[in-house]
Amino acid sequence: MFEHDYSAARGMMSTRRLVIFEHGGALGNKPVHELFERVACWCTTEAPAREFSDYEVLLDGKPLKGIIIKLTVE
Repeated sequence: MFEHDYSAARGMMSTRRLVIFEHGGALGNKPVHELFERVACWCTTEAPAREFSDYEVLLDGKPLKGIIIKLTVE
């Protein structure tokens, strides 16, 4: 996806935060679209974003039966 991006070519891109959905069984407990609807990410500045702190990532805290949701911290 980032083949021709300056950052990707120099190895400057990296994962900063992960959302982990842990299911109770091997086949999962919920459809993926229901899980992804629980995650919101948006830019917090009017100017173009230049660093990770220019974004806010939030999880909907409502419990889902049979699923544990974890948000890693940078």
